[in-house]
Amino acid sequence: MASRLTNQATGAAPDLRPGTGRHRITLLPRRRSTPRTARDFVAATLTEWGETARLDDMRLCTSELVTNAVLHGVPVGRLVLVRVESLDEELRIEVHDSGENRPTQRVPEESAVDGRGLLIVAATADSWGVKERTGPGKCVWAAFNRITEHQGATS
Repeated sequence: MASRLTNQATGAAPDLRPGTGRHRITLLPRRRSTPRTARDFVAATLTEWGETARLDDMRLCTSELVTNAVLHGVPVGRLVLVRVESLDEELRIEVHDSGENRPTQRVPEESAVDGRGLLIVAATADSWGVKERTGPGKCVWAAFNRITEHQGATS
């Protein structure tokens, strides 16, 4: 039997990597409402941490990454793990699923109604990528550089 994401997420994402700051994770079911629940989780976490400078960008990317996981990555009956991490230089969103399909950025036909999620992530996040996980599946992440006070000031 294939392993599943569980509340014991040590195989999915180490609870705390050396040299990192705070983090928070949640496990969500494969449902249509999961992207909204993930956005709310990310927004609540970042607001609690006082990290709201890039909140809209991070909510948008969370929505796109989780939607991809629900539609293309998570097998029926499995969970999606969403991790928010605050590092020295950046804020990071990770979306883990146990599906084997690796996401690929593509350019959809102009009339297509889908296929733009990773284009949106690439245009919004400062960096993004896909990495291997311990066990089945993958982790798709988006990182956002911290905005310092002097970066946010206008001349």
